[in-house]
Amino acid sequence: MINFTAFIEREWNIFIAKNLEFWIFSQWNTSDEAVLNLKEATTLYMEDESKETLLSKFKNKQYSLTMLTI
Repeated sequence: MINFTAFIEREWNIFIAKNLEFWIFSQWNTSDEAVLNLKEATTLYMEDESKETLLSKFKNKQYSLTMLTI
């Protein structure tokens, strides 16, 4: 099992879910459905990529999320 960072935002009347590691996007009318579609899209992406390619995308990468107050 691999954990990914998902970012969900609402734009007008749809929800957009983003896999921040692979930069995969999905959308739907509800947040839950957008996340389910994102899981499916990520799974399909991982099935099409070799193990070496997937590992190279994570090598030496560091991510952080923070809030900005202005």
